Amino acid sequence: MDINRSEVKITIAKLLELAYSKNKGLTAKIMAGKSTAKLIIDQNGNANLIGNVGIVSFSGSPALEQLGVTVKNVSVNFRNKDGMKVGYIATIDVKLMSITVVGDFDLEALITSCSGILCRAAKLMKGRHHAYDLELQRIMGM
Repeated sequence: MDINRSEVKITIAKLLELAYSKNKGLTAKIMAGKSTAKLIIDQNGNANLIGNVGIVSFSGSPALEQLGVTVKNVSVNFRNKDGMKVGYIATIDVKLMSITVVGDFDLEALITSCSGILCRAAKLMKGRHHAYDLELQRIMGM
């Protein structure tokens, strides 16, 4: 199965949700900070969100499994562009190819969707509704 850039962008949002559900305070500080942040995931799904204020370690497997392909590794570099606007460059390596996407999103929109979406992300990962993915597409600028 092939993956497209939209699926990669949605997966990035889902990975941030997983980090947020693991440690919302530190994840928010890392992402909203004035410096850069990096998300690294290995072939086993072990993920680390790294910033100058700390590291959030979590399993990225639930989000990666939804891509439907075997992922070798993921690397996402984030930078705070203006207030809560976060830019990113993501590279996902799968079998014989690599997909790179560039984009930005409103961190506040992602975090404030917590009441209906974000806080329950990890629990709902397997039984998501189509409306949820549409909301993530909107936030990720698609």
